[in-house]
Amino acid sequence: MPQDHDSGAVWRRNAVAGVIILGMIVVASIYRPDRAMRVAVGVTAHDMCQAVFITGRDPDTAFAETLAPRPGYRLVARFITFAVDRDKAMVQAKLGGIRRNALFIPGRGCLLNVGGVRPPPPLLPEPASLPILPDIAGPEVVAPATPAVRAAMDRLFTEEKPADPRRVKAVVVLQHGRVIAERYAQGYGVNTPVNGWSASKSLLNAMLGVLVREGKLSMDQPAPIPLWRKPGDPRGGITLDQLARMTSGLSVDQDGSGFDVSNQILYDERDTVGAAVRRPMARRPGEQWHYSDAQTLILARIVENVAGGTPEGFLRLARREVLEPLGMTGVTIDFDAAGSPLISTYAAAPARSWARLGQLYLQDGRIGTVQILPKGWVDYSRRITLKSPYGAGFWVVDTPDPDFSGLQQAGLPKDTFLASGNLGQRIYIIPSQDMVVVRMGLTVRGGFGARQDAAFIRDLIKGLAPATAKDSVS
Repeated sequence: MPQDHDSGAVWRRNAVAGVIILGMIVVASIYRPDRAMRVAVGVTAHDMCQAVFITGRDPDTAFAETLAPRPGYRLVARFITFAVDRDKAMVQAKLGGIRRNALFIPGRGCLLNVGGVRPPPPLLPEPASLPILPDIAGPEVVAPATPAVRAAMDRLFTEEKPADPRRVKAVVVLQHGRVIAERYAQGYGVNTPVNGWSASKSLLNAMLGVLVREGKLSMDQPAPIPLWRKPGDPRGGITLDQLARMTSGLSVDQDGSGFDVSNQILYDERDTVGAAVRRPMARRPGEQWHYSDAQTLILARIVENVAGGTPEGFLRLARREVLEPLGMTGVTIDFDAAGSPLISTYAAAPARSWARLGQLYLQDGRIGTVQILPKGWVDYSRRITLKSPYGAGFWVVDTPDPDFSGLQQAGLPKDTFLASGNLGQRIYIIPSQDMVVVRMGLTVRGGFGARQDAAFIRDLIKGLAPATAKDSVS
């Protein structure tokens, strides 16, 4: 009898172990930890390429500030290694047997070489036209207009909690079309390009607006994706508006963990858009808001197709219709290995250039006598989607969302809308003050420093002379 009892116990232990192993296999098949590791390596290669070859930062400092502290990533940061090859303009990142290279290609930005494709040649600069937006400042850094504004700037750049730094890198304050204050951290300056991360989506919004003004696209039209045109495909009803507002219903949700589909598409696919458009539906279009880069990637590829179907055509549209008219210099847009623009996440520009983009939206899409964006486009872009704090390419302060409505209490005027990106890249557009505030940084925690930004803008408005500020804070 004891022997039978022992056999039964062994059987039960083996059965439990089998169930556990089966469960682990099922979990692994769903969450794909191997893909999450490849995402981490891809992020390292791409972001270090951006930091070193576009922004011009020291590699070790850039890794310590830009990557190592990020939630989720910091769990694997000590196991990831990277090497910078300046002769080849390349960063290689490794984690065990996983390797990724990112190459800097002049005119094309940083290319994450997934799949070992042959890199395209550099793009030669084309003759540029003169800007129509008047100059916003001279070549030197503009000192704060008043002592109170200087004190507000001091507070924003002071690290109150060294263990939890904000790492503000660049701030430009533009009012009535002129820079009235700016400051840069060590290693940054007037001409230093800074990646906008998701603030890049607002640049794409301007390009979309141009094509809508020209009658080449309509935001109400179904997305022209051949794969979705098959009879009975529910994706065929997805409109450009729904892609812009993140309500497409595609199964591309994003949480930044590396386990999410959107990040896996961005960092572990040669053809990001091809992977995105193959995704199934998760919900009916237009019913729910779910933020994800993948929806913007699809939209950017549609813009590229209208512009000729090549990176050259996309960049030519950007330059001739948006960048050059606004005087936005030093702009770099990255592409994937299939040639699709990664403007969901990777457009870099100096802070003053980002401020010029904000000025376009402050002026309702019009510069002088030239209507760059169609009439009503700015109102369309800042109209909230469902009950979210998002419009179409911009975030909105006057919203039911508690995080954004809380920014009003912290000091942001009610009419503020903004471009916003990871780690605190922001372009605040404040019509009631005729003001644009650009804040670029590497802030990991605390909502990427949004509350401190709001307090800074509150103090900034209070610190300006009455003749400068148009209205009081709403």
